[in-house]
Amino acid sequence: MSSNGDMRNAYLERWASYIIRAANQGALTGKPCPIMKYQRICGPRAAAIHLDAGINAGKLKRALGRDDCAVLRQFVPWQFEGSPQVFMMGRWLRIEAGWPGGLAQRVIRLDDVGVNSRPDLSNQWVAGIDEWGGTVIPGLWNHSPHFLFAGTTGAGKSVALQSAVLQLCKYPENRFILCDGKGGKKLRLLERLPGVLGPCAIEGPDIRNALGWAAAEMHRRAQANYDGGERITVVFDEFQALAQDKTIMDLMRKITSEGLERQIHFLAATQHPTVDAFGHSSTRRNLDGKVALRVGDADASRVAVGGPNPRADFLHGGGDAYVISAEGCHRTQLIYVDEKDIEEATNGASWRYTRWPDYEPLDIGQDLPESTGWSYRGDELAVSIVSAAHEEGRPAMVKRLQDADLGKPGAERAIRLLQLGRDTHDWLRHNSYAVCRASEAEQKKPAIVVPDVW
Repeated sequence: MSSNGDMRNAYLERWASYIIRAANQGALTGKPCPIMKYQRICGPRAAAIHLDAGINAGKLKRALGRDDCAVLRQFVPWQFEGSPQVFMMGRWLRIEAGWPGGLAQRVIRLDDVGVNSRPDLSNQWVAGIDEWGGTVIPGLWNHSPHFLFAGTTGAGKSVALQSAVLQLCKYPENRFILCDGKGGKKLRLLERLPGVLGPCAIEGPDIRNALGWAAAEMHRRAQANYDGGERITVVFDEFQALAQDKTIMDLMRKITSEGLERQIHFLAATQHPTVDAFGHSSTRRNLDGKVALRVGDADASRVAVGGPNPRADFLHGGGDAYVISAEGCHRTQLIYVDEKDIEEATNGASWRYTRWPDYEPLDIGQDLPESTGWSYRGDELAVSIVSAAHEEGRPAMVKRLQDADLGKPGAERAIRLLQLGRDTHDWLRHNSYAVCRASEAEQKKPAIVVPDVW
């Protein structure tokens, strides 16, 4: 055993002995609370003790958890990381605390996992190593066809998404749709992996088209009595940024509720796991699998893990997570991947779509959202056409509007204005017009619409 392993076990044995002695003597609950069995668990990032206190387990839990675990802290003989937590787990009382300093194993790479411990099915990936040293292998099964990844900045949410896609893309039957509600900084790195169907959609109109294509494919498979073959996984990071877009939220609901039988799955990720972020309560319920990383508070934890315990706001960041599926809940140190790992897997394969095709909501049975009643002035539309001609996204168009003293529209209004500009620009080009400049020497002059005659 390594020196770190010896030290961990020594610390944990001392901590357990203090707590058990106090419980047996009645120092915690006022009456003796015999501990019949106990287990010491030395995980990569945290220590845990399981106590079997029989019918007194509830009393012991209340005593140890009172006043933010103030009593429990008195029995910890070392400076642990973060705050301890205590909760019931079946017949056992579970106590957790993070390893201090150099005792924590913060980085686990896929190469650290033995080949024999990796999955050999195309719908599974290695999430990480659990506290017993075993491999945690989630899968896109009937009982967990969709997963929610939740975690604050620095918790490791985007890396966890990248790791899942990087492993799943090795199988030729897997296809991916990438959507990012906040600029695509992380997911764009995955654009050229095998199986990615098109560019990472980062603007509202493009995300609608990408999700609309997935919903249309789901509808087509239903009509054709599809019996398997190509698995499509929608990967949507920071979906809460589009929570006010009724069309996008309804597409998420439709795919997560109906995609299982058509081999269309969803990996949804958010920094802010609130009830309102999902648009529809059924979307939240249909994200059966959970990868819960550190979140901000108890309310966010309840959404991230699907219940009051364990508390994801007590996790330590950097890949420390609870992986929850039908197989159970595992405290896991997630697999770490970086840009070099992604580059090595990139094969330069061309996309099936260089631009996500427009979709018709009524063709897939989606009701159109209620009209917002918005209208756009001619000068606003003109700016949106210029942005479309330059293939710009929403932030660049908003800057053009501000530079022209036309104000700053809200996110939803800007999304719809950009889509209108793109539609208008496409019509102009289709009818032999173009948005251009008269010459290279006049780059500072505004763009104009002219016949496309050169």
